[in-house]
Amino acid sequence: MFGSSRSTILWSLSIAIAVLGSACGQSRIEQCNNIIEIANEAVNEAKQLTNGGQTDDPQAMVEAADAMEQAAQDMEALELVDPTLQDYRQGFIAMYEETSAATREFVEAFEQKDRPVAEAALSRLQRATNPEEELVQGINEYCTGGTTP
Repeated sequence: MFGSSRSTILWSLSIAIAVLGSACGQSRIEQCNNIIEIANEAVNEAKQLTNGGQTDDPQAMVEAADAMEQAAQDMEALELVDPTLQDYRQGFIAMYEETSAATREFVEAFEQKDRPVAEAALSRLQRATNPEEELVQGINEYCTGGTTP
């Protein structure tokens, strides 16, 4: 009788732990929303700081680079269980880090009036942002129930 009661208690605890563990984890939609929120904040902040990409103020560009670095750190801090969302997160992180580095390189070249380096940095910056449309489209489709992984 004692063994049966002990098994029942252990079984009940196991079920309770499993239920609590799954309840504490975020749903795919919540994880999607977290990624999308960070991405939207990064874009909005960069646009605001650079007047929609029209500024020639080096300080504003550096602040936009800082915003991209912060977005990369915020993405990195997300706890994601879904492997597809982890892949999207890594894509955003790489894009933000590359965008930040290219922006800083451009600002430095601009301030030193080094046209060839500035042009190379601008080209690097354009390449760094190329994945944005595909990332946004892919995650939106995946998060709304589409099949794009």
